[in-house]
Amino acid sequence: MSFMNVLCCCFSSSENSTRQLNERQPLLQGQPQSARQARPAHNETPQKSGRFIARDVGIPELDQSFKDVAEIFNLQQGHHEAMTECLNTLRDRYGCSCGDGLSECLKRIKEEHDTHHQITFHMKGYDFSLAVVPNDEVPSKLRSSQDNIRGLCQASKAIVAAGTKLQEMIGWLTKTEEQLANQVLEEAPAYQEQQRLEDNLKKNLQECRRARELSTAYREQAGKILNEAALLSGVNP
Repeated sequence: MSFMNVLCCCFSSSENSTRQLNERQPLLQGQPQSARQARPAHNETPQKSGRFIARDVGIPELDQSFKDVAEIFNLQQGHHEAMTECLNTLRDRYGCSCGDGLSECLKRIKEEHDTHHQITFHMKGYDFSLAVVPNDEVPSKLRSSQDNIRGLCQASKAIVAAGTKLQEMIGWLTKTEEQLANQVLEEAPAYQEQQRLEDNLKKNLQECRRARELSTAYREQAGKILNEAALLSGVNP
């Protein structure tokens, strides 16, 4: 079983609410991102990015479901932006190419700083970090790199954590599309309102499919980083 599969298994049994996704649990979460397209971390992601804005469909329980999906996806997209930014910063700082991963960044870091410091890559549980000895008088460049690797770890874990629950929720909504459409039509008091709510439902389901596609790509990228981190630390992924 791969490191990524083990990590997903730990998350799939969790039924935490979306509020718990925002707390510092074994997996840490962050803030939603803007609609700007981030540079991909490892592989290209689908081009259509941006926040998920849930539209009213006139059924409170269904409205809440779409809002929950939107909240989780927007958080996950924010973590993906943070993950991408941390990796790109490391690449730029040490002259790596845009396709280089964490291992090449670590190699460059050691080449530049190992004259005066012993640098080791550690992974404990699902947390990975860069240890520097001695820890006093660490150059600001190296200290910043430690912060970037820490941020890369937190963002990667958060993406995987959000992805499992998100896929389940989107799967249920898209599989019951016809049933949901009938419910919306039954609840609407007038024809004009039916048209508006039916259109909102279609847009919400389109957004769900977009979120599912992007979320899958985000999780794949985060999984590669976590697997690479495991290899660098000597853990069997």
